[in-house]
Amino acid sequence: MTSIPFYEKHAARLAAQYESLNFNEVHASLLDLLPPPGGMVLDVGTGSGRDAAWFAANGYEVVAVDPSDAMLAQALELHPSDRIRWLSDSLPDLVKVPRLNLRFDLILLSAVWMHIPPADRQRSLRKLATLLAPNGRIAISLRLGAPDMERAMHEVSLQELSALAQQFGLRIVRATDSADKLGRVEVPWTNVVLGLPDDGLGALPLLRHLILMDEKASTYKIALLRVIARIADTAAGLARHEAESVVVPLGLVSLFWLRMYKPLIESGLPQMPASRLGTGPGFTTDNFHALRPIAAVELRTGSRFTGDLAWHLHRSLSEISQIIRDMPAKYLRWPSGGNPIFDIVRRRQASTPPELVIDEAFLWSFGDFRVPLEIWQALSHYNVWIEPVLVAEWVRLIEGYSANRQPDVRMLAHRLLAWADPVRDTGFARAAVDRLRAAGKPVYCVWSGARLNGAYDVDHCFPFAAWPCGDAWNLMPAARQINIQKSNRLVTQGALDKASERIVDWWSNAFLDQGDEPTRYFFLEAAQTLPLLVDNPGTTDVIDAMKLHRVRLGRDQGLCDWELVAAAGMQRTAARTK
Repeated sequence: MTSIPFYEKHAARLAAQYESLNFNEVHASLLDLLPPPGGMVLDVGTGSGRDAAWFAANGYEVVAVDPSDAMLAQALELHPSDRIRWLSDSLPDLVKVPRLNLRFDLILLSAVWMHIPPADRQRSLRKLATLLAPNGRIAISLRLGAPDMERAMHEVSLQELSALAQQFGLRIVRATDSADKLGRVEVPWTNVVLGLPDDGLGALPLLRHLILMDEKASTYKIALLRVIARIADTAAGLARHEAESVVVPLGLVSLFWLRMYKPLIESGLPQMPASRLGTGPGFTTDNFHALRPIAAVELRTGSRFTGDLAWHLHRSLSEISQIIRDMPAKYLRWPSGGNPIFDIVRRRQASTPPELVIDEAFLWSFGDFRVPLEIWQALSHYNVWIEPVLVAEWVRLIEGYSANRQPDVRMLAHRLLAWADPVRDTGFARAAVDRLRAAGKPVYCVWSGARLNGAYDVDHCFPFAAWPCGDAWNLMPAARQINIQKSNRLVTQGALDKASERIVDWWSNAFLDQGDEPTRYFFLEAAQTLPLLVDNPGTTDVIDAMKLHRVRLGRDQGLCDWELVAAAGMQRTAARTK
């Protein structure tokens, strides 16, 4: 957003127009969200300095920036203050502001966002996110009317801003509509406040620093953080809790690493700068390349491998565990003391068995990966915000390393970094339905109890969009209309209670009555992803663990509740916001 000629030419008139409005009226929806006096405020696109002056008069320290020298001259003349630092600077780079080494409790963009070209908005918001202090907020007003081309405006939307915010771990704290304060009926506004979730432990600011600001020579650091985030969110059942830390199997860390990197490497996406591409990532050995016949989604707990594939998988995971210990885990450090954040103990590898089963014993055989408790808790509860930031940063690094040598690299990288494929993951549940129908056995909708005679859906009990898990216990046959109505809502505790008997019957017919191996696999998956508190769980234990996990998802993600309610002799759905 460079200086706009219109503002240079009409600075005096525009300044008078801005000064005719009162801060309290313009920013009424923001007043109760302001940091306490004494906080640091960054006013981006300060214009006449009206807002900067209000903050200064109310005890805040202010940095006010604008790309227009003429507007800055007006602001200086109208609002001299020793609490305001005036700078000529602009998005998306804000070259001068980072050199102040300040973090801001509030960043204000009042009537600015529409001036930033859409192609520059991701970079702009990333820059702003890196300047936030812990618990800081960004206030952005969106001009929703037709763009004024003379003022170099572009269309904006709350949907676009929300999607961008998610990439950097920001959430919408508030969004309110307001009429134009200058009386222009054709110019409606939406006032948005973005913030970082607060874990109360200081782990989220640390993670934000590691993701967005820590120096990176490759994608390794981002990959390791995402691996731990994935484990905390979807495989916490394998973790062992200590007083100050949580220990997870080093083999599981290596397995998730392999699963994430495999499609990227096989598609030729660079994971380090061009100057280092001659050697390539250290873990892409002959053993790694020998695993090409295995799909990434097959690298999961419960899978079995024999022969050469088993041998190469075992060796590749061992090599990856060493790379993780010697590279990203070594250089992801506490900002204060400089010591490594994660602690790794590797174990000497035994020979590969004739049949390799990815189970708990196998994963622990590689060693221990120790995560500080506060980081584990942040990743467990806030992964819905953290993981999109990690993916966005990983894609940004790949784009930079590609240097336009590959077309559509951003889209490809996003697709390959998707953790799971819901269509593929539901395939074995559909196969179970087909098998039961072929045997003449009825299949019922778990939510309504109605027999499924024709088309049906495989529903993820806990919505895939919020928590991608394709484990057998999470897949339920459902009537198509009911599944559509349930959508991405979270089943209530009461609905889960009512459906429990039908769910267990489905599990038994589809999986548990098919022999020892499907049963073992079913409970192995459940033990990895659910908070099962017994050593030899049964179906009742899985249902109980699902109820506990449902509480966690509801608290952490604020999902809308869903249940099926009987009314007037028919079934209807009811959704209510938590």
